[in-house]
Amino acid sequence: MAGSYGCNELALLPKSPLLITESENEFESLRSALVQEIEPRRIVEHIYVADIADIIWESRRLRRCKAAMINIVYQGSLRDLLYDVSKLDHQEAGALAEDWFTDKKAKKQVKEILSQFQLDESAIEAEAIKSLAPELEMLDRMLTTLEGRRHRAIRGIAEYRESFAKKVRESSDRIIEGNPVVRLENPNGQKSA
Repeated sequence: MAGSYGCNELALLPKSPLLITESENEFESLRSALVQEIEPRRIVEHIYVADIADIIWESRRLRRCKAAMINIVYQGSLRDLLYDVSKLDHQEAGALAEDWFTDKKAKKQVKEILSQFQLDESAIEAEAIKSLAPELEMLDRMLTTLEGRRHRAIRGIAEYRESFAKKVRESSDRIIEGNPVVRLENPNGQKSA
């Protein structure tokens, strides 16, 4: 790992909660890539990087969730669309919507019905998204919140590094000017050099 902290200090970082369908190896690859890119130097920076990894992972999870939700309601949305725009009754529209997934003839028939109304298969997506609008809006708000957290964590690293750099500059200036350097005590009560 990059930086001056070793495995013992990094073991203090909390393990990220993954869903049973998620790969720990993929998550660790993401975290490792971030560590390599950001090169955290101290435990505080490692904490920020771990938080950024969690945020990115959760954002990806929510985006997958949005797609899955739309796919789940696709058949019902197609059924409702066919019922609304054609002369098919609810049962016929439902059977055709079910067959659309596996039968080329059904797919062609749906395409022909939709084209009579200047629609194409994107109308099915629109119907699915419309039916999930409140849920998708909630996920978008969650994604926006995560994006804000990610930006704050990145800004936190930058501010931490700037603060540390300022302390180093001030200490080196005092040494150059011949002023005493503030000595910090270590946990054993001994003054550091």
